[in-house]
Amino acid sequence: MAALFLFYSLLKKKKHANRFLFLSLLLASFFCGSLRYQFFSQDSSRNPAAQIPSDITLTMQGLVVEPTLHSIQYGETVIELRNIIDTEGDWQPADGRARVRLPESFTFEYHTSVTLEGKLISAVDADSKAHTSWLKRNGIDYQMLYPTVVEEVPAEDFSFMGTLYTFRSRAYQVLQSIMPFPESELLAGILLGIESRIPDYLSEAYRLTGTAHILAISGFNIALISGIINRFFNRILPYRVGALVSIFTIALYALFVGARPPVLRAALMGIVSIPAYLIGRRIIGIHTLAITAACMALFNPYLLWDVSFQLSICATFGILMFTDFFTQKADILLQKSSLPSKDFVLGFMKDFLITTFSAQLATFPVLVSHFEDFSLISPLVNLLILPLQPSIMILGSIALLAGLLFYPLGRFVGLIAWFIAAFSDQIVLLFSQTPLTLSFDRTWGLWISLLLNLLLVFLVLRENRKTHSNKNNFSDI
Repeated sequence: MAALFLFYSLLKKKKHANRFLFLSLLLASFFCGSLRYQFFSQDSSRNPAAQIPSDITLTMQGLVVEPTLHSIQYGETVIELRNIIDTEGDWQPADGRARVRLPESFTFEYHTSVTLEGKLISAVDADSKAHTSWLKRNGIDYQMLYPTVVEEVPAEDFSFMGTLYTFRSRAYQVLQSIMPFPESELLAGILLGIESRIPDYLSEAYRLTGTAHILAISGFNIALISGIINRFFNRILPYRVGALVSIFTIALYALFVGARPPVLRAALMGIVSIPAYLIGRRIIGIHTLAITAACMALFNPYLLWDVSFQLSICATFGILMFTDFFTQKADILLQKSSLPSKDFVLGFMKDFLITTFSAQLATFPVLVSHFEDFSLISPLVNLLILPLQPSIMILGSIALLAGLLFYPLGRFVGLIAWFIAAFSDQIVLLFSQTPLTLSFDRTWGLWISLLLNLLLVFLVLRENRKTHSNKNNFSDI
């Protein structure tokens, strides 16, 4: 790398010096990333618990770091290992996280100390790489299925995260009481990040219609909430103070709903964009996306193989790269037509059709490489239900806050939000009865979709270059 930068210094007066610097930094990033992956992969092998066979029953002590999340049949808790009894009967220090599954009657609060007896199963198969494990990519090293609870010691000290989890649990209970099932679970997924009790038939309907991103809190939800938070505080507080309070509130909400990869990506982009405007600079979305993705991969390199992370990054890239390009083309077509209110039609198309199409186009390589079919009715169903989502989120949030303060008001607003959410569900269920899917060979589908996206990127960059060239010529005149 030193030779590369030396060569750059010799070419710094040349025309292509900036490009060479970019390639040098890119190579350096790949080199540092590979080193980070190697060091990250070696950490789990040093844990004493990793040396214990999964068919041996052992006793372990741990601390609850994620409270019990109940599904319809069982509950799951994430604990941080502290000590284990090895094969010789001695206590040994251990680290790592384990996901414990127990009957639904068991509930553990945050920072509860537990002693369990059972089989500690590694999240990674013996003949597999660590990054191939979904549990490992999400920070889980082991799992225990229905162990014996030997001891439970509730937390006594105050903790900030414990307070957040308690409030989240209380909000979930209120949401269940002010709105009928299953729309209450739909709102729990959208607002609180709790999607474990959404019925299977509803989840399958959203999957078949290509709208599964609606069920969970995602970048779309975070972006909408971030915009509302930022506008609200900027109106009631001085601009700089409002920006700082907005940053704190967005970060707090990301922690509140679970801080999963799509949430972190959207929250970090929202947080980075606020200081950029604060110091008077125009934020460049793709640069922010690249920095955000790099920071997340630096913290957890296994995210690079996570489908959710890939879809989130690709969808955001497609929106940033293709939306304005398609909007300009649509504007040209509308100007040639005789439609009234062209600006309104163009705005509607951009918000609910072009944006969705751009995101789906960019995620197409990921979809065909991981799944064998693609929903052809997804653009239509998204067009029908996406306009409803802001109303569902806003009314659901108001109903939740009102329910926490004054239950009858929360119940009233909750019924209005339920009506819109139920209408959205019925649209999805109707189209899921006759799903239209297109099957692909994964290899050919991947290459065709990649070439299509590269072609579009080339066209967008060429169009942008022409636009900048025209502006420079106009300024010279």
